[in-house]
Amino acid sequence: MALAHHHRTARLTLRPVAASDEAAVVMGVGDIAVSGWLAVVPHPYSAADFRAFLTTYAVAGETFAIDDEEGFAGIMGVEDGILGYWIAPRAQGRGYATETARCLVAAHFDASDTPLASGCFEGNQRSAKVSAKLGFVEVGRDLKYCRARDAVLPHVIMRLTREAFV
Repeated sequence: MALAHHHRTARLTLRPVAASDEAAVVMGVGDIAVSGWLAVVPHPYSAADFRAFLTTYAVAGETFAIDDEEGFAGIMGVEDGILGYWIAPRAQGRGYATETARCLVAAHFDASDTPLASGCFEGNQRSAKVSAKLGFVEVGRDLKYCRARDAVLPHVIMRLTREAFV
């Protein structure tokens, strides 16, 4: 289910990912401190990886570039009922993930009663904190392959219902 293509929060603009985001995405997700917490992103991350992402996965209304007053700050998506994101290192620690997620989750629940899923690798305290602030609850654990670290890692599976969303 696609959402509107553009959203605004108090501090951020959410818009479709564009070809002009290439350098910022390659730099941001190219940092192992970011890609090491993501399942499918390779490391190192190249311009060719970005172009494949842009043409294959970055669907307008499902995947959003996040901009603050300084420019590109990260990527967030609600795709196939799963919330996923990353925030560029220069923009971390400002509450952008929570602010963006709250906007997209609200838009999702305005259009659907379908619960959302999310997940994070064990040890990703920042992501776990964002999920908890929104009302996600742990529903299981499994092992998931992390492409950037080339390792199978313990993974926390979370779920959010409309009723639990805060």
